[in-house]
Amino acid sequence: MAWAEALLRHAGADPPSAQAVAWALVEADLRGVSSHGLLRLPIYLRRLEAGLVNPSPRLPAELKGAVALLDGEYGFGPRVALRAVELAGELAQAHGLGAVGVRRSTHFGMAGLYAEKLAQRGFLALVTTNAEPDVVPFGGKEKALGTNPLAFAAPAPQGILVVDLATSESAMGKVFLAREKGERIPPSWGVDREGRPTEDPGKVYALRPLGGPKGYALALLVEVLSGVLTGAGVTHGIGRMYEEWDRPQDVGHFVLALDPGAFVGKEAFWERMGALWQGVKATPPAPGHGEVWLPGELEARGRAEAWKEGVELPERLVAELRALGDRYGVPWREDA
Repeated sequence: MAWAEALLRHAGADPPSAQAVAWALVEADLRGVSSHGLLRLPIYLRRLEAGLVNPSPRLPAELKGAVALLDGEYGFGPRVALRAVELAGELAQAHGLGAVGVRRSTHFGMAGLYAEKLAQRGFLALVTTNAEPDVVPFGGKEKALGTNPLAFAAPAPQGILVVDLATSESAMGKVFLAREKGERIPPSWGVDREGRPTEDPGKVYALRPLGGPKGYALALLVEVLSGVLTGAGVTHGIGRMYEEWDRPQDVGHFVLALDPGAFVGKEAFWERMGALWQGVKATPPAPGHGEVWLPGELEARGRAEAWKEGVELPERLVAELRALGDRYGVPWREDA
């Protein structure tokens, strides 16, 4: 994490932005979500170098009661999203709930990280973000919506429930990762230019919606909350991160924090969440399954193991990161 932060600082990012990006990417790798990890660092830096990311955003916000509209000023998405999380928590503390809409942001990585931040403070959280269109609508063959992830988190005595999912069958980052590794992908993930399912990640033109019409509907929900409601880019109004170099992204986010104390009460909520967690975990496992897992449990366990043993990165990615380190005078750890 320190190496990534130093690299971003040398590339021109201010300290809060460098710290936020390094945290978001490394945390994703630690949790086994490599599609949103250091794999993204090269494109983040390339867009910074191209002047399409603001290295030092001020992040002004307009407050109206329990609602705030945050201007990301085209800063790094993780930096912008962490400010939105901070603001949503402050509003929830004061009003029982806090809703923050964000416009003029960029790709922010793994949505669950931000929801989990709020849950660690005792809040329930909903976090959404739109993205450039890479997903066909149900029944269509042209790109119309982004992968449009949503995340939900809630604290419990046993841990934190973290639901984090793309509204497509796969995140586009997983397709990129399969390309990096030279691996095949399930045919349910994407389609080629003619709208036919493909197992070749190099031929993927667009992704398919999660569960057909259900994922399509959820993607529209995220688009409304993140883009339409906030004044951010909507569908093709968002700059393509890997392909367009003549405009910034204008990604939108939506962050909602709820204080259980304003509803059933903090103690009652804690007890009820504990009972819910225990009840689900007590479900007898089906054949082939050792136990029933709650969303976020596997990632939390994987993070603890990876923190001790480290994370293995693809050789091609390591070579790319090493080259970036050489360019900015921040040697890769093994070269230092």
